[in-house]
Amino acid sequence: MALRRSCRASCLLIAALAISACHENGEALRVNAVGPSLSRPTDGFVNVARGALVQPPFIDPIVRGGGICPAFPPLLAPFTIVFEGDGRSDRFFSHVQMQFVDRFGIAGGLLTLGRTELATRFGSIALPAFGTRAFPFSFPFGCVGAPTGVLTVIILTADGFGRETLTRLHVPIR
Repeated sequence: MALRRSCRASCLLIAALAISACHENGEALRVNAVGPSLSRPTDGFVNVARGALVQPPFIDPIVRGGGICPAFPPLLAPFTIVFEGDGRSDRFFSHVQMQFVDRFGIAGGLLTLGRTELATRFGSIALPAFGTRAFPFSFPFGCVGAPTGVLTVIILTADGFGRETLTRLHVPIR
């Protein structure tokens, strides 16, 4: 009998601790038994808003011969931005900004490609509502700081009504 009371008391104590542990920033977390889970994807892609993915999830830089700073940085960071249609509306890739920050916090130059440059480079900047579209890039860097760090990529897309969506992702360079 005393063992059952002790077991019940222990269970109540564990439940109380578990409930109090479900607070984040002073607010209780709500459990949605019907909706999507709060887990993050682990498939090797960096997931950002509006169905955009970056491949690979980390970048191994490529040394290019004849690199002379600042006109021709000695390293290239190749990656691909992949847009998966959201099934709701067609979108347009209208702007991308890239900047490398090394592991010591030293920022390199900012590279910006607008709608005109993207259209010239890729022919079309349309992102269909259904299907997938890939845009390969090679970011030149290596004139400032260490060769390892993080490449920040800021992507701006717009729908047919001009509503814009800004997504920011960070890709490690090792």
